[in-house]
Amino acid sequence: MANNTLVVYSSLTGNTKMVAGRIYEIIEGEKRIISLNDIKEINVDDFDRFVIGFWVDKGTADKRTREFIKKLSQKEIAFFGTLGADPESDHGRKVVERVSELCSKNNTLIGKFLCRGKIDPKLVERMGKFPLKLVHPLTPERLKRIEDAKPHPNEEDFKNAENYFKDILNNK
Repeated sequence: MANNTLVVYSSLTGNTKMVAGRIYEIIEGEKRIISLNDIKEINVDDFDRFVIGFWVDKGTADKRTREFIKKLSQKEIAFFGTLGADPESDHGRKVVERVSELCSKNNTLIGKFLCRGKIDPKLVERMGKFPLKLVHPLTPERLKRIEDAKPHPNEEDFKNAENYFKDILNNK
């Protein structure tokens, strides 16, 4: 396949957009970057390979990203996501599993990467209210995870993303 790569992302707080920009910079060959908000401006059939970024919502990629992935067929896909939890946690592993399954249905999955990102302050505010307080109560453990996520993505997260995608995209 040609080295014709589209980096496409959905970003709620700006975390995913920042990571997308850093990944885009290390990609060799023909490339383009675009927000899912603007995806109608391009023909996705012009691209062989996709690097798809999303924010985690309800244990998987956000709805807009899931809908976009379902429209792709016979493409190479690598994904990256940002989430408030530790990427190595059970939650993080389940996110990777769910998004991997979605990406692999009609395409070839070539990479998967998660990094931490700060949690949307509006979501934190809603967590303390009914009915979310029943699902996501603001326990001391949850408050610590929220606090720990605030400085992310940080320079180490960016470097990890760059190194990961250099390996899978530029060494083919």
